[in-house]
Amino acid sequence: MIEKVPYAGWPNCYRLTDGKIELIATGDVGPRIVRLGFVGGENVFGGLEEQFGLVGGEEWRLYGGHRFWHSPEAMPRSYYPDNNPIQVESEDGDTLRLIQPTETTTFMQKTIEVKLMEDHVEVAHTLSNEGLWPVEVAPWALSVMAVNSVVRLASKIVQKARP
Repeated sequence: MIEKVPYAGWPNCYRLTDGKIELIATGDVGPRIVRLGFVGGENVFGGLEEQFGLVGGEEWRLYGGHRFWHSPEAMPRSYYPDNNPIQVESEDGDTLRLIQPTETTTFMQKTIEVKLMEDHVEVAHTLSNEGLWPVEVAPWALSVMAVNSVVRLASKIVQKARP
């Protein structure tokens, strides 16, 4: 089930839950998942409370939670601020798609798709080059974890040719 909720000062967040696990992504900045935990339990993601609820601006912010970069890390390319609203889609009531506007400096577009499965959360990251020339990058998903939190991750990379 997906419902729109306020969370951590951001008014446009989306809560995805199966009654046991809940995940919250914000539509106000990102793409970013700001909460993951058992319903009523602690958030396994950490963050900077002084940045919760902030939007807009040109400075890069850590915020916290789970985010998506492209590497190799280089200043300023890797530090494109994700401070603006994103497009949030849901096709079937148990999948969220978080789509960042194309970055104006790199012409890269990041999408995070999240789906609650029977015994885990499936997160797919899509990095699209919307520019006119090829670039060499690698997807880089990272999470700011709360103290003493543990999450088990498995990754699979799939490359798709542009139509």
